[in-house]
Amino acid sequence: MRFEFIAGALCLEFANTIHDLRADDKEEELHEISDLLQWAKEAGLLSAAEHDRFSVHYKRNPRKAAAAFAKAVTIRDLLISIFFAIANGRPAPPECLSKLNSALAQSPGLLRVQKKSGRIEKEWTSTASDGLEQVFFAILTSTADLLASDRLGRIRECASADCTWLFIDESRNRSRRWCEMSACGNRSKARRHYQRSRAAQQ
Repeated sequence: MRFEFIAGALCLEFANTIHDLRADDKEEELHEISDLLQWAKEAGLLSAAEHDRFSVHYKRNPRKAAAAFAKAVTIRDLLISIFFAIANGRPAPPECLSKLNSALAQSPGLLRVQKKSGRIEKEWTSTASDGLEQVFFAILTSTADLLASDRLGRIRECASADCTWLFIDESRNRSRRWCEMSACGNRSKARRHYQRSRAAQQ
């Protein structure tokens, strides 16, 4: 897999496709439509067959590809504005919530329930047959679900100095600080150890 999924909510996973937002040279994971299609496939939003079909579709229609990619980036920027505010103890900007509602209103989707493995589950499906509307619809409804859930107060920003990934803190005492302990957490520990060692030598 090319992408990491550690956030605990689809909308936050999509927001995390860009790294270190405070840096001048932000690390971008989505450069073109093929990256977006790969992310959607790895996120479980597109089957392998759908991924291949859309790849051919957008190669034949570069204008549609450019429009779909631009829409994806616009949605991601909106999610970042909303969830970074919340992760840092501020309310979601009202203008961003208005934009979210506008985007939701334009999404051609259906909600239905069906029985799976002995239980009833809800399923969102898109009525759009051309383009990535089904992917955008899933991301936007994930955003609405998270904003209306009791997990809203658990949204965190990674505590690393060079990482701005978002995640939901599911720890019992709400003490998770890192997007991934094996990555950012260990780097921070190593950095602190190095600083203590240097201070001891002076």
